[in-house]
Amino acid sequence: MSHIHLQEGRNSSLDRYSGALASCQNLHADWSHLLWTDDNGTAFIREHYPTIAPHYENYAQSIQRANILRYAVLDHFGGVHLDLDVSCLQPLDDLRQLPFLTPGAYPAGVNNAFILARPHHPFLTHLLEEVPRRDMKWPMPYVENMLSTGCMYFTNRWMTYVRWLKDGSKPTTSDEQVYILADTDGNIDHHMLRGKVTTPLFAHEGASSWHGWDAAAIVLIGKHYCLFLALVGLGMAMSIAVVWKLIRRNKMAERQSPAARSRGSRGSIEKLDDEEKLLFGKDC
Repeated sequence: MSHIHLQEGRNSSLDRYSGALASCQNLHADWSHLLWTDDNGTAFIREHYPTIAPHYENYAQSIQRANILRYAVLDHFGGVHLDLDVSCLQPLDDLRQLPFLTPGAYPAGVNNAFILARPHHPFLTHLLEEVPRRDMKWPMPYVENMLSTGCMYFTNRWMTYVRWLKDGSKPTTSDEQVYILADTDGNIDHHMLRGKVTTPLFAHEGASSWHGWDAAAIVLIGKHYCLFLALVGLGMAMSIAVVWKLIRRNKMAERQSPAARSRGSRGSIEKLDDEEKLLFGKDC
């Protein structure tokens, strides 16, 4: 079982996660438990995944490195990855027969806070192969992490892999399948690690230690999206009204300018001259 602790900001101390770590270690006493840090994580990536290492070391956020490190560790060793804020409520031994397992995510997709995998699963290979191509900069740190390494990246690669399984574009065997954690009726909702929640297997603190200002803004908008849409609509209406008023004012100013009045006078004189020529002839 692997946990990752990369020190940054609110995640600088491991003490806050001691209870969660102990709960998983006590329920899996005969398992090997690995704690990955900045030092041994970087050394591992350099040794076993040299093509990914430059991207790994140049990521702006520790959460990006933590995401890639979990995929690489599972690819190399197999086993279980759990985020530090996930406590174990039940042993996971019976799940180890599955080749790849992860919970669903809200409102869609899959979540990388818990992953169970066999070594060198082809989905993990696909995840790691795409890392260099998805290493792009975005204006918002939250979006950059989600699309380059995080849950959106994980979900997008998952959807591609599942399409391959369905259309047969890549031959697969039973140990290359992927599964989403669900109850006996196939309902995945009760097993989602969504915020602070307790599921049949885990208690998730929902620490979100990597969230910054932009994540807080996105969460706030998500909670009050009706108000946000109303404010956006009001702002657009006011902008249109201001632009229309400025255009109208400019047109009125042009009509009242001396040059415009002069052009109007010349136009009137020329019109009178033309009318006189029609009445009296050219040489009157």
